[in-house]
Amino acid sequence: MQATEPWKSLGWRHTAWELVRYYCSLRGKNQKEEWLRKLDSSEMFSVDDSSVLPVDRADIDLVLQYVQLRPKLLNDALGNLRAEEEALAYCKANAVVVGTTGTKSTDHHQSSKALVAAVSAVARAVCSSLDIELSPDPQRRCVWCRDHHLHVTARNLDGAIPSLANPVVIWEIKEYWGKTSGGSKMSDAVYECNLVGRELREYEERSGVTVEHIVFVDGREQWNKRKSDLSRFLDLLHQGLIDNLLIGRQVETDWEPALRGLLS
Repeated sequence: MQATEPWKSLGWRHTAWELVRYYCSLRGKNQKEEWLRKLDSSEMFSVDDSSVLPVDRADIDLVLQYVQLRPKLLNDALGNLRAEEEALAYCKANAVVVGTTGTKSTDHHQSSKALVAAVSAVARAVCSSLDIELSPDPQRRCVWCRDHHLHVTARNLDGAIPSLANPVVIWEIKEYWGKTSGGSKMSDAVYECNLVGRELREYEERSGVTVEHIVFVDGREQWNKRKSDLSRFLDLLHQGLIDNLLIGRQVETDWEPALRGLLS
């Protein structure tokens, strides 16, 4: 999934995204609707009536348009999510070996790494066919050093092409299986991708380098219980902090052609 117009052309620094972020921070449907109504009628951004900032009419219209689009984006995303059994079935059908994320407590679900395995298998196949190197399981930070501009990622990522030094494609994987409600780890996942994407965009502006930032998300049961976090991933995509967001079964259909298109 990639951002569409007009969102794709706005740029990640556009005022509309700050307004969307504030809108998302409000609690409850009534509070959100009241804030939008005031923004629309007054053309002013206010916080507790104590801090007021004029907002361009065009920016307000963009916010109103995007807020109306968000529920459809979320519904489409939820429809692509897989159950763990489906993810494992895909790996089995394609002879992909799947690891496990173990926990110390036997009472907790021992989650598979089905999405990690699928993403890595497809990347290996594409890179092998194009004779391009791949780092599918980085144990260190990605580093860019071009024309005296240096950037080191804030955290270890889940894949890089061709290597951890000056990669042109990087990805992060957020798969959560099991029957529990998910919890703060899923909010953390959003913040992690936000941080990586924002720092990367800033480095691109300084250096002129272009890097594709891809995020994979899966786990029907848990993401259905954290819909606000999934919506924030969609916001990051349309803001431009993520270049491609592949949700659930899109790893089966979209990942191979997307990667081949980037590398060919």
